[in-house]
Amino acid sequence: MKQAGYLIIAVFFVTASVITCGCTTSCPSAAETSKPGTGNVSLRVITEEFPPLSYAGQDGKATGLATDVVSGILIRLNQNAAIEILPWSEGYDLARAGPRVALFSTGRTAEREQLFRWVGPIASVDYVFYARNGSSLQINSIEAAKKFGYVGVVKEDARHQFLQENRFDNIATCERDAECLRSLMAGSTALWFGSSVNAADVANNEGIDRAAFQPVYTVRTVEMFIAFSNDTPDSVIKNWQDALDSMKRDGTFDAIRKKYGFTPALVPAVPASADALAEQALNIMVAQTDGQLKAILRPFEVLAITTDVQSGRWQAVRPLLATLEGNEPDARTWYALPDGSYYTVVDDLTSANLRSRSYFPAVLAGKESVGTVVVSYSTGKNTAIVAVPVMNQGSVTGVLGASVYLDTLTDTLRNEIPEPFMFFAIDAEGKFALHSVRGQISRDISVIGGDTSFGKAIALIRRSDSGTVEFDDGGVHYLARFRSSPLTGWRFVVAWPEA
Repeated sequence: MKQAGYLIIAVFFVTASVITCGCTTSCPSAAETSKPGTGNVSLRVITEEFPPLSYAGQDGKATGLATDVVSGILIRLNQNAAIEILPWSEGYDLARAGPRVALFSTGRTAEREQLFRWVGPIASVDYVFYARNGSSLQINSIEAAKKFGYVGVVKEDARHQFLQENRFDNIATCERDAECLRSLMAGSTALWFGSSVNAADVANNEGIDRAAFQPVYTVRTVEMFIAFSNDTPDSVIKNWQDALDSMKRDGTFDAIRKKYGFTPALVPAVPASADALAEQALNIMVAQTDGQLKAILRPFEVLAITTDVQSGRWQAVRPLLATLEGNEPDARTWYALPDGSYYTVVDDLTSANLRSRSYFPAVLAGKESVGTVVVSYSTGKNTAIVAVPVMNQGSVTGVLGASVYLDTLTDTLRNEIPEPFMFFAIDAEGKFALHSVRGQISRDISVIGGDTSFGKAIALIRRSDSGTVEFDDGGVHYLARFRSSPLTGWRFVVAWPEA
């Protein structure tokens, strides 16, 4: 098997060396040439300068981890392509408009979900705020990041759209991350909203000492995909996804990751006792998750009937929440008024409003809410909500709330649930509440095709309180056990590759 895997990898790299896979100047608008039997049509393939995922090599042609993956897909489809390197905003606009454009590497976010068709994932990145070393900036919320001068970010990038969604009015857009970093070092901006995957490479290419700037706040993890314009036929999407899945199965994908210094995503051997171990893992997931949420819910129920909280005065409520948050550092506590305005211990009165949150009307009606998954307005992180109404003389006068960090909870579970198990949880509204691949957290499961193996398995999981199921995902066939939680209504799932 190893010899076969090495042969496949060798064929891939030899073939890649003789294929035209990039250009930095004007390329044909129909850059992909179809051949009989592939079932594909001509596509324009575009990327950007985003090392190490994609960048111009010494010969001026596109290279990088994501570029090698795309080239590998083209080889398997028996196609040739000239990959254009364009400024991100230009490539993004072309992919939005079409016709038949493929753009990589594109962050797959809820805001973009219906704008493109997707093949992937091919990588993941963390959104990070960077500051000059020695600037003394301390940031522990995105609210704080709104108060420290301009924030540099690449125009039309998912990070730019994230800032816009969160009502930043101190945005300075750049064509490339290199420009954003230069602006940061020159003092033109106070922060660079960059990415964990390319910050070091950008600094090296610009001759900037990596120690001259530092991360001050990590927001969230986002998975990177190949985004296709919406007019791309179903056959193209299927063929590209199938080719990518085959690269993951046979080891080619991991060989490319290793080439660029990334940890391979190899699946360890499946133990004979996998089914029994999965049951133990389910017990761990439910106990850890419900335990953390209850550790906030029960104190909230007590605080809600105290005189200080019922007074509705933030200065009386604040020290109580500060004590609770000190004991629960993996959550952001808050107090909201019936009009939706709210306070946090870190930011005091925030600039956001909770009226549009799906859980808020129910809490105003006097009901507790536990487990709704949202991206926090205050922190920008994936969170699960714990919210308790504050009653005074029969009316709801406020809401005690906490936003529990799901990325941190996932990391804790990953340390306790060993490979090769993968796990996830689905909230009552149909979003991934937990996922062993952090970039999937908060993703709406409705985007998973109902006619796919995975989509059918999710439908069964949501209909039942417990059981077993099988599904295919990412080129791997999984067996799984699942169970629901009465506290949150979440469906917890532990899966392992079929031996």
